[in-house]
Amino acid sequence: MHDNGSGKRPTYPQSWHAYNDAQVHEKDRVLQLLAALCETIAEPIQECGRKRIPLRDAIFAIVLKVYTTFSGRRAASDMRACGASGHLTKVPHYNSTFRKMNDATATEILVNLIEASAAPLAEFENRAGQFAVDATGFSTVVYQRWFGHPQGEKKTWVKLHVMVGTVTNVVTAARVTPANVADCPMLPELVGRTVKRFGVKQVSADKAYLSRLNLKVIESVNAVPFIPFKRGSPGMNSASRPWQRMYCRFVIETEKFFDNYHRRSNVEATMGAIKRKFGAAVRSRRLIAQTNEVLAKVLLHNLTCLVHAMAKFGIEADFDKLTDASTTI
Repeated sequence: MHDNGSGKRPTYPQSWHAYNDAQVHEKDRVLQLLAALCETIAEPIQECGRKRIPLRDAIFAIVLKVYTTFSGRRAASDMRACGASGHLTKVPHYNSTFRKMNDATATEILVNLIEASAAPLAEFENRAGQFAVDATGFSTVVYQRWFGHPQGEKKTWVKLHVMVGTVTNVVTAARVTPANVADCPMLPELVGRTVKRFGVKQVSADKAYLSRLNLKVIESVNAVPFIPFKRGSPGMNSASRPWQRMYCRFVIETEKFFDNYHRRSNVEATMGAIKRKFGAAVRSRRLIAQTNEVLAKVLLHNLTCLVHAMAKFGIEADFDKLTDASTTI
């Protein structure tokens, strides 16, 4: 933590009553919110064949499994408890949960649920309008041949790309990709999905996101980019007007530029919180299941942020009005 110039480390007030209340009742409230969120998912029409488990129950089950941090079999008791409490209309077998985790159709549903779960916090994020973008990796249980590695093989990993609000640390948009996908090309999609629900005024990102296209995209939504220049980057010689404007801001108002740029530390704190609470690795072996598992972690993070805001500010979450997550398959 940086010194504020007075010789004393800055401190930030904490509402311990709200914090304790949120922590003590977190599981109950997260499950209630998750159930309400899953209710917004439209059930697919089934014309023939054996009756399937309701899609809402299947999505609830895979997110609950991730929340418990248990294997599918050991999470079965939590599934039964949720069935008894009414959160599940039909308790799925753990094999059904595994199959849905490996279902590509669940990915877009989870992405939409993440964005819907962030929507109730728009009131707090829109006051500042400061958002940040970054990516992080989640290790897997899968190994691949790696020539030059001492053991001859190395764990694979998947990459999570997120945009977060820097006030509540809620994830406003998320995508999961293979490890070899670069950070820079992901920014336009993350910004585009965020502006559907939030008023974006500033976007902070590290040097990996520096490109003329990304600056243009950020300015196109009436936001100001704060992305530092790399060594050797062209300055005013660039033909890009957004590039020239950011370079002038970078040179003339350097201190103010970096004050805004360092809002991106919140996105690192967010990813650290997700990994500490829900694990920095995934259990699944296939890429689709790994993707859905990571997205479930992000959704759970958002729900815990919402639980804390409900305890601290007394807000309510009406997902029927705030979500467009309904998905028909």
